[in-house]
Amino acid sequence: MRRGTFTNNQHSKKINMLKPKLFIGLLSFFFSVNMSYSQITKVETPGPSGVKFRSVIDSQEYVLYINLPEGYEKSNKNYPVLYVTDGQWNFTRLLNAYWSQRFDGFVPDLIVVGITWTGDYDANRFRDLSPTFIRSYPNSGNASKFLTVIKNEIARYVDSTYRTDKNDRALFGASLGGLFAVCALFHEPALFNRYIISSPSIFWDDEIVFKYEKMFAEKNRELNAKVFIGTGEYEKEMDTSNSFTRFTNQVRARKYKGLELESIVLDKMGHTGSAAISAERGIQFIYSKPDLLLDTVLLSQYTGHYIFNKDSIVVTRTGNSLYINNAPPLGRIRLHAETSDLFYAKGLSGTGQFKKDSKGKVTGYNLILPDVTMFFKKID
Repeated sequence: MRRGTFTNNQHSKKINMLKPKLFIGLLSFFFSVNMSYSQITKVETPGPSGVKFRSVIDSQEYVLYINLPEGYEKSNKNYPVLYVTDGQWNFTRLLNAYWSQRFDGFVPDLIVVGITWTGDYDANRFRDLSPTFIRSYPNSGNASKFLTVIKNEIARYVDSTYRTDKNDRALFGASLGGLFAVCALFHEPALFNRYIISSPSIFWDDEIVFKYEKMFAEKNRELNAKVFIGTGEYEKEMDTSNSFTRFTNQVRARKYKGLELESIVLDKMGHTGSAAISAERGIQFIYSKPDLLLDTVLLSQYTGHYIFNKDSIVVTRTGNSLYINNAPPLGRIRLHAETSDLFYAKGLSGTGQFKKDSKGKVTGYNLILPDVTMFFKKID
């Protein structure tokens, strides 16, 4: 298989689209196949700009929309990547969810990649997002090749062009894209470790996804992934076979080691509208932090009065929970333990890490915000 080449312009310019200023205000106080595609060129589209390439795997021309996180150029970090199917519709939807949930502290900095096609969207998506051929859709059944395109062309391009965490990839899919995401989960379980699946077309080919899951379960007891799957209340009412509930129950009953699954029926939502809510709820779930239950003896060591310049806060304990008091303008804030010394507040950006000296005495904590770290000294 021949090696593809990039244009010099592609190497010299980072694709960084829709890069907003995420203002942090008072609410943030606390807290192998080689590169096997043809020449990639920048292309102007009605919405955001992207990169375009023709796959040597299935000869289809694809367009990628790529958004880099705030501060990418000034950092040397590697970032998780969220891949979005049906990018012509869902790329901006996922960006909106990412920006809002990032501001509230639920989501880390991400690279977001939307995947779409040139030409006829409907024909192309029925081909690439469906796992099997159905006579009523003569172009269907290319999902296996499309998954290979993502694995061996798109992901490799993104990983070689940007600073990515190759062990942290997420996939979003809605409707047929949700069907594709389910297929990816059971056919390439090592490719992604996080999934947002909205209103998947479980009915496809006599509910073939049930067979895929059963075949996977016969050979596997582990499935290391965080999976959110949602459907609308009104579309579920029309699902006379109850396929959504049956499928999620079947997966949950396997008790796969390493699987975290959340399934939700979204109130007062239909098929299409569910995608936006699933994006918000799903991105929050798949990137959720641990919420540890710590011993009260350890927590009591952290209680006391802390100061930074003219600002002061008081840390108190109630049961197995710590609280920040006197933190204007928010008042009392409950802290959640990510580790034994690292804490966060749900709905706020940033983390706080308690510090100890060589004798194990608590000396203060670092308030770690997106743009600054402040050390609060413990005075009693």
